Amino acid sequence: MESTQDLTVDQLINTENLFIEEKYVKAYYSEALQIVAIVWDGMFTKDQYIDLFERLLSFAQDNKVKGFYSDIRKQGVVSIDARKHFEKNISPRGAKLGIQKTGVVSDASPFKKYYLNTLIKMTGRPTKICSKPEDALKYILE
Repeated sequence: MESTQDLTVDQLINTENLFIEEKYVKAYYSEALQIVAIVWDGMFTKDQYIDLFERLLSFAQDNKVKGFYSDIRKQGVVSIDARKHFEKNISPRGAKLGIQKTGVVSDASPFKKYYLNTLIKMTGRPTKICSKPEDALKYILE
């Protein structure tokens, strides 16, 4: 595999790696990098949020996934119930499947920072918030 210096997010997020496509989110998987990526785009319901993560966990049971990349710059609001479900159910199951690190791409929105910092604190999982996609990817792989 290439060094992380030469890595671009296009090696992960491209049409060949796309395996879930909904109006509000796209999910990608790179077998070479062993990373699942999601790119949010718009509003969604609590059930859609939970269903997406259930589908990702099911995918991770059948495929080697060591890292998770999430671009939330265009993500709609995550309800408190959805966030609680994530921290109590999704995150621990991801850890059991071997998903070690999460890199998050975010803008400077105070609401999103609060949401992310709360989630990171509650799950206690290795996560880094980055403003650039390549930085989030490098964090997962280092």
